Amino acid sequence: MTTPVSHLLSFPDEILLEIYKYLLSVHVLYAFYGINARLNATISYYYQHISLTNIGFGQSAKFCRFILPRIGSQIRSLTINNCRSVLQGKLFAQYFSHQMSHVFRNLQKLRLLCFTADELHQFCKTLNHLECLHQIEIGDVLTDESTLFEDVINSNPGRITSIQFKTSYITPPTIIYNNLLDLTISLQTLDKIVSLFAMIPNIQQLNITIDQTSLTDVSFDAAQPLVHLKKFSLRYFNHYWSSEEIQSLLKQIPCIEHLSLQLSSSDTYFVDQKQKLMESLPETLREFHFSVRYYYDTTEEIDFHALFIARFPMICLIDESLQQAIIHTVPYRFSLLHLSFPMAKQVSTWKNYLDVEKYANYQGMTLAEALLIMSNCRQIKEIDIQYDENEQIPTVQQPVISLPNLSRLRCIWLLHPCREYQSFKSILRAAPNLSELFIAFDNLLPAFDDQEICNLLSRRIIHLLILRPVASAPKAITEDDIPKLKAIFQQLRHLQIDVTNGPSIDSIVLAVVNAFKERYQLISLVVEGQSSCEELKSNARQWLIDHSHLSSDDEFDAEFRHQTNRFLLWM
Repeated sequence: MTTPVSHLLSFPDEILLEIYKYLLSVHVLYAFYGINARLNATISYYYQHISLTNIGFGQSAKFCRFILPRIGSQIRSLTINNCRSVLQGKLFAQYFSHQMSHVFRNLQKLRLLCFTADELHQFCKTLNHLECLHQIEIGDVLTDESTLFEDVINSNPGRITSIQFKTSYITPPTIIYNNLLDLTISLQTLDKIVSLFAMIPNIQQLNITIDQTSLTDVSFDAAQPLVHLKKFSLRYFNHYWSSEEIQSLLKQIPCIEHLSLQLSSSDTYFVDQKQKLMESLPETLREFHFSVRYYYDTTEEIDFHALFIARFPMICLIDESLQQAIIHTVPYRFSLLHLSFPMAKQVSTWKNYLDVEKYANYQGMTLAEALLIMSNCRQIKEIDIQYDENEQIPTVQQPVISLPNLSRLRCIWLLHPCREYQSFKSILRAAPNLSELFIAFDNLLPAFDDQEICNLLSRRIIHLLILRPVASAPKAITEDDIPKLKAIFQQLRHLQIDVTNGPSIDSIVLAVVNAFKERYQLISLVVEGQSSCEELKSNARQWLIDHSHLSSDDEFDAEFRHQTNRFLLWM
């Protein structure tokens, strides 16, 4: 009698390689490594780039124990992701914290996602003597720490040339880092740019995001010129940029070749017939991507023709109700897009927005209105539609339009007080690869009565985040809702529930654990909120053994993080 393995071995290598494409790299290695020399040869490419994510606790433990030590010297890039495998960093450190330079001696790039600042601080201590490590990416830091930048760059002294910090605010240190050539960073305030420039004299590529609102003018005349900088990107919407500020900044990047700016302003310098912005650009500039949210008194301030015939052509989208315009170079080359519905109606072709990966709106747009923007962003990966609790819901509803195929759409954030299930259904139909849904429970609960929505959610969603309810309809999830949730989301592997400011999380945790008894169905559970149980907070694993079907022989880990008020379970 033939076995599945013997059937697999009958396929030529070309077919095996096609099969591997449908699997995550870590699953390819876990499934096929060590069977025989031929399969080891066909998967050898996957040794180079390892991503520890979407893997269960037991699988990860075996992977760390038996596979990583054998292929570690061949690994060039390594990702350790706590976003879904929620205690992956902790497990990895248990195996390798004292032997990183021995096992991963040829590692060049390291990505650490969803760590707390304390975890990163401890992890960075293990990176000494990795002679090939020159690139580090830090994403989705769960807590802030002002010294985090120094921890990372000093983790492997003199060797780190590229650092990417995403979603974490950094205070630039006063030390000069001559070896740093590529940096992505988020700053709290605009004036920090001056001190940042001083610490990176040899930087060649720099990406800066600033979020904090500022009404104070800033001069960059005292900043150190970055004469080696070739590629610069700046995103800062919460500040009214003046012509003097832009000119002052451009003087400090005299050799720039690729420039991207996303700004807000009320200065006619950006929009009038004279087009002095174009005159201010350095002669070395070869590529310019620009977007400005312009606040006008009258549309006569804007010279549409001058914008369109400029050195780098631009178009203008007007919203008269807001007295705002979005003016951008064409095509639009930014990953993030903010447009109002009146602006979206003026879009002439979707081909200008092929680089948009995320659309976000927090200003009272309905889902039906958002469909028009989605139809013009056909490579979109993430949609974020949220209403502020004080926003007024539009009384005139737009008709639901049919969407083109949105094959790259993976994630939807939905938090608003209205009920637009036809629009929601339209998005689900158009997104065959949707896998993540982040939604308030009071938005989700009524949708359970729609069989088509339930069928679509059942087939698509593997990662569900139940957000805190909106103020106008505060229906919070309870343990009684968990069986219905399990019945609908039949492909669910990762569940997060936010009950902050609600009752104790204990009953929710037990309801989920006992509902998802089938082995290998749920990989991770995160419940955010307060607990009144000291045993849960001090020894979450033992608490689960004492109060659920889980036993001491089961492969899982659990922990309550006091710093973030999160219960974490990884199975």
